[in-house]
Amino acid sequence: MRFLKGQRLALVSPWVLAAACALLSLIIGVFAVNNYQREKSLMTDVLLERGMTLIRFVTSGARASFLDGAREGLLPVWQWSGNVQEILARAAEHPGVHFLAMVDASGKIVATSASAEVDTRIDEETLEFLGSIHQEDHDQGRFRYRIGGHDKSAAFQVAALFVPISQRPLGMQGGPPMDGSKRGSEGMMGRMMRHHLFPREWIDELERVSQQKYIILVELDLEQFNKAVRQQLLQIVILSVVLLLVGVGGWLSLLTLEGLKGSQSRLSKIKAFRDILISSLPVGLIVTDSEGKIIVCNQFAEQMASVVENEVVGAAPESVLAPALAQALDDQKIATSAPVQKEILLSDVKGEMRTLQLHSRSVVDSDGISAGVMLLIQDMSQVKSLEEELRRSERLAALGKMAAGVAHELRNPLSSIKGLAILLKSRFQEKSSDQETADILVQEVERLNRSIGELLDYARPQKLNKDNIRPEEVVHKAVSLVRMDAESMGVRMKVLMEDNLPMLSADQDKLNQVFLNLFLNSIQAMEQGGQLDIQVTAQGRNVLFAIKDTGCGVRKEDLPRIFDPYFTTKPEGTGLGLAMSMKIVEEHGGTMSFQSEPDVGTTVIVTLPV
Repeated sequence: MRFLKGQRLALVSPWVLAAACALLSLIIGVFAVNNYQREKSLMTDVLLERGMTLIRFVTSGARASFLDGAREGLLPVWQWSGNVQEILARAAEHPGVHFLAMVDASGKIVATSASAEVDTRIDEETLEFLGSIHQEDHDQGRFRYRIGGHDKSAAFQVAALFVPISQRPLGMQGGPPMDGSKRGSEGMMGRMMRHHLFPREWIDELERVSQQKYIILVELDLEQFNKAVRQQLLQIVILSVVLLLVGVGGWLSLLTLEGLKGSQSRLSKIKAFRDILISSLPVGLIVTDSEGKIIVCNQFAEQMASVVENEVVGAAPESVLAPALAQALDDQKIATSAPVQKEILLSDVKGEMRTLQLHSRSVVDSDGISAGVMLLIQDMSQVKSLEEELRRSERLAALGKMAAGVAHELRNPLSSIKGLAILLKSRFQEKSSDQETADILVQEVERLNRSIGELLDYARPQKLNKDNIRPEEVVHKAVSLVRMDAESMGVRMKVLMEDNLPMLSADQDKLNQVFLNLFLNSIQAMEQGGQLDIQVTAQGRNVLFAIKDTGCGVRKEDLPRIFDPYFTTKPEGTGLGLAMSMKIVEEHGGTMSFQSEPDVGTTVIVTLPV
């Protein structure tokens, strides 16, 4: 289950995760910028409000002081700037205030919190900033950030127009005389002048002050603002570091996922190759784990053990395998011993007995602990058959040498004996017992010569005169030759031929000899009559001849010897008929099998390649 989850995770495209990381980066970036802009806007509003509060404080204080002094005649009008300077000095005592000044239109400092700078000029940059303030902006302030302020440090400057008196003395600007008429238009200064008699120079100074453009400049400390900005930048840095770590983690995750996908792909290929390799092994393979359960069973082992892989994998060997195979897989007996090798006889899925060679070995891990048992199954049936064929060929070779020697040593004496017997017969009286004895002697010599000839025919290699022949022609010719013998012994013959049989490349005379011998053996085995069935069929690239009789059969202990030369169960037989037939069939590249049960019958199957 864990592997399946990892596999599903590996199927997720790495670019999906990359897009998620990019989206997260964008969100965090926008969030950080918005926070910074909002913090800066908030601090700007706070500083602007603070600056405007100081300006309103200076304006209201200066006006009140000016009017009080004017009413009481305590302060000459032309000294009103000194009063403003005192108010600026008191306002500068507030924390976070760098500098306050009242500046005229030319940039001259009229009053300031720093008395030493009175009558000096402000710098060009500040003068340009103050020049942007217009007459209609007297109720609004202007602000800016300055890198090098009054004390050469970063500062926030706020500036606004300053009007020493709240309304210009209209009666002094060519209007009606101050005789008490039109009081609503005289304004405050008109009423003051009507109640008080001011010197002429005061009135001129008031006119000049009212027409002058003054600006109050406040320069505030940015330390608190910078602290807030630094905190915001610190947050941005922290978020950036977190984002960087998330990005690195995401990138590592991408690499890990890519590596996981690559590893799983390679693992799948290795597993597929391993399965193909195990299935293609020319030997059977059965493997158990440390718990004794079967985990591997390839196709060859299925055929040999007559099992199905899906049924045996995960099961205990003793519950699904033959006892001999389960014994070989008993890891309790072989785990601590050397590899075990033995041969067993076992029937396969077709019911044929097979000679199997078993190699069992304990699989040990790096810690020396048994991890299971491996069993190799090798089919030795063909090897055993080849060994038997080799032994038979060796016997035939020895027999051929012996036959050649016997024929050479016996035929010359037999010719002499035959000649002497004929000579003796000519000297005896006709139809006498001596002449009959001489005839018997001649017949026995001739029989010995025939036996020697058959032995030589069997021992020496045969030269086949092959031609394209039809299987039905060979069978019908042999049947026609034995039909009279079969009828005389009460044997019924039945021939079944498949249509469109393929041609054979064979020696017709030799095959006639084979089938004639087989048919005669079957007929002679049914002394009391019976049934002889002959069936010819095509199977793939072979033609099968099945000859089945209902005769006496062959005993089980005699079956392995029926193809041996000079082995016979018939008193008058030579024992070379079946041996010669088998030799001819093998020289044609075919096979002959023999199945028989006593008192039931015998079946001979001849297989010849097309």
